[in-house]
Amino acid sequence: MTAAPAGRPGRWLGLSLLIAALTLAACGGLLPTPAPPTPTPLLLAHAAGSEEPQPRPATPIAASPAAARPTVAARPASPTPPPTAAASPTAARPTAAARLMAVGRRASIVLRADPAATAAVVARLDGSAVLWVEGRTPDGRWLWVSYGDAGAHAWAAAADVQVFGDLAAVAQEAAAAAPPAAAPQDAPRPTATAAARLPGKIAFQTAAGGDIYVMDATGANLRRVTYGLDPALSPDGAQLAFARWDAPHGVFVIDLATGVERRIASADRPRSPTWQANAATLVFAQVSRDVTCRQTPFGCLTDEALRRQFGGHDCVSSPFGQYCIGDFPVTQISETGLVQAAVQGEGRLDLPALNDAQSPAWHPQRAEVLYRGGGGLQITAPDGVTRLLVSDASINSPAWSPDGSRIAVQVQLHDHTDIFLLDAAGNRLARLTAPASAIGAAADNVAPAWSPDGRYLAFLSNRDGAWRLYRMNADGSDQVPLAPAALAGLALRYDFAAERAVSWSR
Repeated sequence: MTAAPAGRPGRWLGLSLLIAALTLAACGGLLPTPAPPTPTPLLLAHAAGSEEPQPRPATPIAASPAAARPTVAARPASPTPPPTAAASPTAARPTAAARLMAVGRRASIVLRADPAATAAVVARLDGSAVLWVEGRTPDGRWLWVSYGDAGAHAWAAAADVQVFGDLAAVAQEAAAAAPPAAAPQDAPRPTATAAARLPGKIAFQTAAGGDIYVMDATGANLRRVTYGLDPALSPDGAQLAFARWDAPHGVFVIDLATGVERRIASADRPRSPTWQANAATLVFAQVSRDVTCRQTPFGCLTDEALRRQFGGHDCVSSPFGQYCIGDFPVTQISETGLVQAAVQGEGRLDLPALNDAQSPAWHPQRAEVLYRGGGGLQITAPDGVTRLLVSDASINSPAWSPDGSRIAVQVQLHDHTDIFLLDAAGNRLARLTAPASAIGAAADNVAPAWSPDGRYLAFLSNRDGAWRLYRMNADGSDQVPLAPAALAGLALRYDFAAERAVSWSR
């Protein structure tokens, strides 16, 4: 919002009070106002070779080239990590048939050495901590869980945790009379071995409008495939969708085997194409119209809306002075919407969405689209209406887990951005990133993307100064650079315009 003219803070406050009084008297409340302004994006030339979330205005659909990055303050202290095991469990470790995510139902989670309420306490964790269920007792009352960065194990009472998934798929194991030999719980994870097992392929952009690369998740077979913004791999990894703003602007799909690319939809400043699970359609955001309005203490209002606030007059007098419509600077904002387009053929449909929609994400199993709009996360469907999932203006860039049970998001905190995990209902489960920073300020962690098996997340971070690709386990542990040797010669950029910088698929 444009700041008040210098030397007039008292009049600005007076206008606010006056408009409020007029509105309440004439209209019974404030009229809705358009979305905040949308600056022009930064498009690069095509290259040849207290930690509580603070509300802020909706992230623009694209970044302004003139907007300076805010200076960040010193990083607050990171949360205390969960304690490591004080004793080795004396129950036999189950052979896991499945691994399910769980979080606490209460303020804290008590972990024990054996599946019994009288067993020794191994650790006490915050209720928001993420656990991984790897086994259970035959009666299902106790769960064998791993936790913490070192992957320590212990028993948790089933009544104390909420499990995401079917417990029937988890291996059963009764308590053993003698403890097994305990492996060191503080040993570092074999990062190189883990990297060698990473599934599928990853696409990423060097910057909005810059080069787009594809590589195996291990870092092998890195190659530049095209240029544009917001790359999205198809569910089978055979095609790549992306947006492009220079002529001919629109949404494109490239066949990764042949290199043939084609435009599937013309669009005005398109963003964030997202694939339906069957790869038949894409949904993307686009500018639906540009609106001229005036910046006021109540948002960007048209002359007609401001005249209504003034009781039908162009000017209004008050004890603080006279105010006229012309006193407020004129600006332009862009309203956005969601479009569904067929990958083959001419099918196209405008989806029900708010007029500041951005960052759409198809549900992996249902005909629903999650998006950011209206100061939170919304859900819409081709044959439905848009509905609120969670009201939180600090949340952006939602990404569904492959099974549709979780949502990774980036959250704007008071001086930086971190990645959090939500459940499918929008409830906050855990904060995944809060790393120490080498730059003397709070680091930013953005643009989360799930691995196709749901075990990992890729993301961008500037914790070492420059933007780099990182990956972590889905519980936030083992955060390490992604393919650092392969990407050593590439400079990455993030402009805080809700870019989908990374995509991961089979």
